[in-house]
Amino acid sequence: MKILFAASEIYPLIKTGGLADVAGSLPVALRKQGHDARMIMPAYNSILDKVAPIHNSTNLGNPFGVGDIILLESCIQDSDTPIYLVQCQSMYEREHGPYLDANGNDFEDNHLRFGILSWVSAMLSQYGTLMGWQPDILHLNDWQTGFAAAYLASWKTDHIPIVTTVHNLRYNGSFNMSKWATMRLSSDLLSLHGMEFYGNFSGLKAGLVFADAVTTVSPTYAAEILTPEYGDGLDGTLRSMKDRLHGILNGVDYDQWSPAKDTYIAKNYGINSIEDKLENKLALLRECGLPEDPSKPIFGIVSRLTEQKGLDLVLDAIPSVLDRGGVLIVLGSGDKALEQAYVDLSAQYPNQVHVRIGYDEAYSHRVQAGSDVFLIPSRFEPCGLTQLYALKYGTLPLVRKTGGLADTVFEEGDSANGFVFNDATAQSLQACLDRCMSVFSDLNHWRRLQHSAMSYDFSWEQTTDKWEALYHSLLR
Repeated sequence: MKILFAASEIYPLIKTGGLADVAGSLPVALRKQGHDARMIMPAYNSILDKVAPIHNSTNLGNPFGVGDIILLESCIQDSDTPIYLVQCQSMYEREHGPYLDANGNDFEDNHLRFGILSWVSAMLSQYGTLMGWQPDILHLNDWQTGFAAAYLASWKTDHIPIVTTVHNLRYNGSFNMSKWATMRLSSDLLSLHGMEFYGNFSGLKAGLVFADAVTTVSPTYAAEILTPEYGDGLDGTLRSMKDRLHGILNGVDYDQWSPAKDTYIAKNYGINSIEDKLENKLALLRECGLPEDPSKPIFGIVSRLTEQKGLDLVLDAIPSVLDRGGVLIVLGSGDKALEQAYVDLSAQYPNQVHVRIGYDEAYSHRVQAGSDVFLIPSRFEPCGLTQLYALKYGTLPLVRKTGGLADTVFEEGDSANGFVFNDATAQSLQACLDRCMSVFSDLNHWRRLQHSAMSYDFSWEQTTDKWEALYHSLLR
């Protein structure tokens, strides 16, 4: 099969979250199974420096009046995975991140920036033979590529099957109708059963209603988003199409995320050399300027600092752990008030709390390898990847029972591999932290949990058969 995988970010070229990890891994896994999977994303600032030399380009003209749109063909460096880059200087060659300006606000023209990415994805899907390659399946990801389904629908011709994956329903790409005219879309798509969304138009809703199949990144999240509590205003739409809705758990690229291979960490280790994890713990404490006491548990956080991630709950619950000697190491950014609250906590506990605001890929690996426990107390979590990484590193996840966290982390029975709490309250989290501290004091129990955690296999090889089955069902 020939599959075009459209995304707004792809690791290792650019990353703000888990979407990039998935977009950089699933096509590679599909290629290993013999499929011709290719990627498409914008040519952001400096992206061309991170790919192999461009070997083909096609000028698609200036249909949106913002400058020529050029489709470039290349490969990810050190990989044979082809990638198409959408070049439009006025849209993509900007400083800062892919979505936000210097002040942390959405770019005013994001509707058009990702409308153009979607339009090119649709063009390649419909007229790819004119450019040398046409896919059998178009696989869209989140709202930034959801408009592609709308373009194909507006052209009113037969087209290849469309799969839309929802990585986080809350980000629905909703825009004021005053921006509609710039999109070059047919107005008959603007209906309750189309891409109209509470008086606006939504890229994600377009990706849902005009797709042949919709997937989410875990089975539990697929069920949760059918309810008003988790549906973010789209639960009615999703219930009407639940026969097309599938929950397929994300995988992990263990070439990137394995303590046995990781080049970022102080000492490699595996399930049969778990004692070597201690060197990473001491190295992390040393890097953070904290006392090198291996007897104290380290609780690690690598996350966006938002209420969705439950990081406000940690602020209320963690002092009881710190007062018992525990250590907290945080890497992340997000809500400015939460950032400041964590900085203040580190000032209050200078020998036990270390906070780094921002994101550092290499450092995130060291936090995974050096921590004893990984905190993910999310109010909702479509899949979560950090708990999957933590399991392989023998860093026991402590999670709230929701979404993909509920599908992958268990506290009871033979499958136990971490710690789980139910209610999104500081009290429920604190009780779980207390259980965790109690188990940490029992080395034999802790080692059994670590061995269980590291035994789990969430590699892409375990999940690609589900994608193959879905694609084949659509082609039939």
